[in-house]
Formats: sequence, structure tokens, C-alpha cells
Amino acid sequence: MAAAQDAKDSAARSEEKPKAAVVNIQEIFRAYYKTEDAQEQINIERARIQKQNNDLLQRIEAMDDALREARQRADDPALSEQDRKALQREIGLRFQDKELLEAERQQSVQSRHRQLNEKMVARMSGILEEIREVIRARADAAGFDFVFDTAGLNSSQVPFVLYAKDATDISTMILQELNRDAAPVE
Repeated sequence: MAAAQDAKDSAARSEEKPKAAVVNIQEIFRAYYKTEDAQEQINIERARIQKQNNDLLQRIEAMDDALREARQRADDPALSEQDRKALQREIGLRFQDKELLEAERQQSVQSRHRQLNEKMVARMSGILEEIREVIRARADAAGFDFVFDTAGLNSSQVPFVLYAKDATDISTMILQELNRDAAPVE
């Protein structure tokens, strides 16, 4: 008797239309408070990198000024040959120091930007996974069989979802759930 009821329930479920919902992942991602916080932290770190770069550029510029002064002194006809040679060695050493500092600056900026980008990608991936988990939980609770991303594009840059009859847009609901722990806006 129970087997007959299970078969009847299974047949009824197979005749039901699948329930579909849609979300706009890009919209949710942009409006999620953790995304805004992450972007703010990234901007602070980028500013820190830029400030350190600017400080090094100022040091390099000061070294260039000192080199110009030394070259002008080396061109002074009143300078003895021995003093001129000593000054030329000093100019060579200062030039090497400047070139080394410039190479270090470039390498440091590239390395720090690369590290920041890796950190940013990891953080954004974590945020996207949080969003997906909330979508999965909400879809299960509401009995949706499918949830499509209306912002998703195929390889031809055409929206994946062109039409969804009777699909419920749960983007606002998902965003509210994600932002329920956000600090109140002052």
C-alpha cells in the first residue's frame, strides 16, 4: 500500500512544472555590504602602495638633483684633476645607487600590486561563494528547482536567460538576507 502511494506521489511530482527563480548576481554582489567593505580596504591598500611609491620617487628625484649638481661641479674649470676624478667616481656611485633604488621601486610596486590583486580575487571569490550559499538555501526553502542568473552571459556575450516565464526574481530577497548583519547607515 505504501509503495503504491509512493508511486502515485512520484507520478504527481513528475507532472508538476519545475519551479524557477532568477537572480542578478552582479546587482547582489555590488550591493552586498561585504563587497563594499572589501573594496574600501582594497582602495586603502592601493593608496598606501601609491604613497610609498611617491615617497621613493621623491627620493629618486632628490638623487637626480644631487647628480646634476655634482656634474656641474665636475665641469668647473677651477677644479683640480684629482678632485674631478674623485667627483666622477662619486657621481658613478650615486648613479648606481639611484638606478638600484629605481629598480627596487618598480619591483616593489609590481609585487605589491600583484599580491593585492591576488588577495582581492580571493576575497571576492569568498563573497561570491557566500552569495551562492544564500541563494541555494533560499531556493531549497522556497522549493525552486532552478535559479538562473539574469546577469550571466554566454561565451558570445549574450545573456544566458533571455526569457523566463513565471520565474520569480529573488534578488531583492537574497540581498536583504545578505545585508541583514550590515551596520546601519549613519
